[in-house]
Amino acid sequence: MIPLSTLITRVRTRYEAESGGSTIRWSDARITDYINEGLECLAEASKFYERYCTIGIEEGRTYYDLRGFAPETVTSISSIWSTSRLQWLNETTLTRLDNAWQMATGDPESYFTRGIYWLVVYPKPAATTGYLRVYFKGIPPRFSFPQAVLGELPADHFPALEDYTLYEMAASDGQPKRALTHWGSYAKREKSLQDAVSRRLTPSTTGRIGGMAR
Repeated sequence: MIPLSTLITRVRTRYEAESGGSTIRWSDARITDYINEGLECLAEASKFYERYCTIGIEEGRTYYDLRGFAPETVTSISSIWSTSRLQWLNETTLTRLDNAWQMATGDPESYFTRGIYWLVVYPKPAATTGYLRVYFKGIPPRFSFPQAVLGELPADHFPALEDYTLYEMAASDGQPKRALTHWGSYAKREKSLQDAVSRRLTPSTTGRIGGMAR
C-alpha cells in the first residue's frame, strides 16, 4: 500500500526531472486534488473498487436509494443475493416487464436501476422479511491526509494517478505537448487496470452471479 505522502513526493520528483523547474508553487493540497480526480476517473473507468452493502427488504417498497446504504458512490451493480429467496436476483429492464409491474407483489426476483442512485426491485415485496446483499463497483474514498492509503489498488497501478496529476499540472503550465504525453501514459495504465479487473472472474464463476452470464 502506498500512502498519499509518497504519491505526492513521486509527482514532485517526476515533475522537476522533466521540467527542470521547482514544484514549490504547487501546494500539497493542489496536488492531492489532482490525485483524487485521477482516482475517481480510474475507478469509474476500470471498476476496480468492489464493495457490497446490505439492504433490508421492506413490505411494499420498490425503490431503494443506494446513497442511504453505501458510503461510497455506486457506479454499477454487479449482482444481488436475496436471503429470502436464497438465490441471485436477475437483472432486467422495464421493457421486459408488463405495464402493471408496479402492482405485482411477492418476493423480489429481479432488479434494475434508475438514474445514478436508485435500485428498483420486482415484484414489490409482499412482506418485510430478509435482506438483499448488493455487490457493486464504486468510487473509493478520497485521499485526505498524508498517511491515507488505498489497499484495493495494486501498487503497480499507482503510477496511473501520478500520470493523471502530471497531465493536469502540465495543462495548467500551458504545456499541451507534455500534458498529452502524460494523458497518453495515463490512458494506457487505465486500460491495463481494466484488463486486470476483467480477469478477476472466470467462466466457472460468472454463471453463479445474477445477470452476468445470460
